Amino acid sequence: MKIKISPLHLIAFLFVYFGNLLLFLALRGYLFIVIGMILTALVPLSFLALRKLADFVSGTIFIASDANFAQSEETIVRQKDDIHVIFKIDNPSLLCTLRAAWIFTVGNTFYGTSDQQTLLLSIPPSKKKQFQMKVTVTELGQIVFSCQELIFTDLLGIFKVHAPCSAECSLFVLPKQLTVERSELLNARFGAAELSECQLKGNDYSEVTDIRTYQPGDRPRDIHWKLSARQQELIVKERTTLAGSEQIVLIALPPKKADAEKLLTEGYRKIRGLIAEQTSLRLLIWENCYFSFASYPCDSEAALDAAFCTIFRTDLQSHSSQMLQQYMRNCYPQLESYLCLTKKEEMIQLEVCINV
Repeated sequence: MKIKISPLHLIAFLFVYFGNLLLFLALRGYLFIVIGMILTALVPLSFLALRKLADFVSGTIFIASDANFAQSEETIVRQKDDIHVIFKIDNPSLLCTLRAAWIFTVGNTFYGTSDQQTLLLSIPPSKKKQFQMKVTVTELGQIVFSCQELIFTDLLGIFKVHAPCSAECSLFVLPKQLTVERSELLNARFGAAELSECQLKGNDYSEVTDIRTYQPGDRPRDIHWKLSARQQELIVKERTTLAGSEQIVLIALPPKKADAEKLLTEGYRKIRGLIAEQTSLRLLIWENCYFSFASYPCDSEAALDAAFCTIFRTDLQSHSSQMLQQYMRNCYPQLESYLCLTKKEEMIQLEVCINV
């Protein structure tokens, strides 16, 4: 807890104090003695009251909205929805102040932006007070309202007490649920079976039932190397039963904020179109911190919303890379092809990429 003094208010108080003293010396009135005693006692009393008030007061921030939230554990709103940020102060003591300042920040975790704001409020005695601020959310991402400090000013305006505060709340802003865009890739085939197989616990290829001896023309990537090492001939795996059961969608996020905003807004509608056609999806997005792809199965709109919320928890730059296709070949060599959500010449496209 820090304490600061306002020089301007202190000079003004001293001017009144010494002015009263000069009037007493000139007029010799008892009234000026009483006023002088009150002014002398007022400064320490005002400071002590302010110091105690800072110990009693607590603040919280929470969000209310008339929008229909998705069925999720996260607080979700849509772009251009109106929300109400409510600042609540609880003062159980009989002390009060006419001026208190909330120093809070509004940040977007996904874009790495932050803006500091100040909210001035009075604190009445023995009362809970709240202030409601209406905000229209326009950017995608995780929006965090965080208050780290409360500043209380005494009744004289001389002293300021900076008290720590840990009030925080957040919400996720997702694209609008506009008209679903129908997919034009219904007949595309993907290497979903191979991706699903490689994610089996322990990669135990001996559980694969469709195996046979190697024949000219078989792909080297289909060779069952562990089993072939114990045989006198090469053994390959057939991947015909599960092919096309799951579509792989790679989200290629551009590093610029405006481009990423457009890709996610339009791409969200395209992915919803695939889900509406009862297509089983798996979203992939690059994670620089782990140097690998994060995977999100999406078989419903609720799962899609949850995936976007998880993506928005980290900043945009951690998901951007110029070598995504190379990383896909390195991380998923068994994948034949996949869908890529990308931006080309101001157009957001969902295109088929061959993983070679």
